[in-house]
Amino acid sequence: MPHVSKDYEIKNLPDQVSGFSWNLAGGALSISGACPECAGEIDQPLPDVIPGAVSKGWPRRRSPEDEVPERVYMRCDCEYAHRGDDRETGGCGAAWTAVRPSGGTP
Repeated sequence: MPHVSKDYEIKNLPDQVSGFSWNLAGGALSISGACPECAGEIDQPLPDVIPGAVSKGWPRRRSPEDEVPERVYMRCDCEYAHRGDDRETGGCGAAWTAVRPSGGTP
């Protein structure tokens, strides 16, 4: 889907249950896909320590999959310029919660 040139607008979107890839390569999580508002490409890495992440067992016995949260707050940070973004923050201003795909690990 091509990027949609639109004016910057702070906008909270519904939870997104599809359209994003959850990649746990090398024990680090990143979520990528297209912004549901402007279709700009997003690749959001998450820090090693994720507040609110699901943790099971003792630290030495945990696997990286145990640290993957069910939901992650995201906002558009695509590299396209959007009119009205006076702070030049990047993205179109849309925000949403990405829901981890069912079926275990991403």
